[in-house]
Amino acid sequence: MRDPAGPRLIQVGIFTATRWEFNAIRNALVVQDEQRIGRYRAVLGRRGHAQVLLVRTGLGVASGEAAYREALTSHRLELAISSGFACALSASAIGDLLVGTEVLVSSAGAALQSGGQVISCSKERQVQAMGAAREADVTARAGRFVTVPHVVWRAEEKRAVAAMTGAIGLDMESAAVGAVAAEQGTPFVVLRTVSDLPDEDLPLDFNLFLSPSGWMRGTFACLTHPSCLVGLKRFRAQVARASERMSRFFVKFLEGLE
Repeated sequence: MRDPAGPRLIQVGIFTATRWEFNAIRNALVVQDEQRIGRYRAVLGRRGHAQVLLVRTGLGVASGEAAYREALTSHRLELAISSGFACALSASAIGDLLVGTEVLVSSAGAALQSGGQVISCSKERQVQAMGAAREADVTARAGRFVTVPHVVWRAEEKRAVAAMTGAIGLDMESAAVGAVAAEQGTPFVVLRTVSDLPDEDLPLDFNLFLSPSGWMRGTFACLTHPSCLVGLKRFRAQVARASERMSRFFVKFLEGLE
């Protein structure tokens, strides 16, 4: 696509699961339009020579795939990015940028294996992301991601996943975004900031909130355990730090796209 008043624009799709992640990336854009793509919230925006379609997919691989396919009905993308927060599986600090070199598609739980399908990420965009992170003064590491179908909230399980996969980061959507990108022949990369560390439990089992029936149990568990409220306050601060780093990084990354 060419802007009549300027150079050619690269068409970028950024797919993120939650409103916190969505808003962090939105802050890096000059927003031009609010959109609905099927049932998914999206914004169209600019930064540098990038025309960005930012889509909030919801949690999980099924939502990630469906949102990307819905976007394809009205937008032609030249770069697909899976972004948002990540659970670090190796030594990291909150807010560090994790750049995916590949994504392992695997089942989760005690029987998780490292022999699943692997989706490669664009080497060109990996290099660019590391450079943009330096410019933004954001600490960055590159390595394998693993996508799992549930929230890994116990430190013990995080360590088990890390040992079995050799991944540096974990999420719930990147494999789906990467699979559709590979199918379309579209360059793909994972760019996520760390919201929780490998040696800490999340404040509660967020899997309870993935289904309507679980909300009441999750709320009750939190209200009846004061330590949960303390943990949620700590996690909120970690999310705020990860969001700030993400916004700062994407300003530099998108400005560097050509």
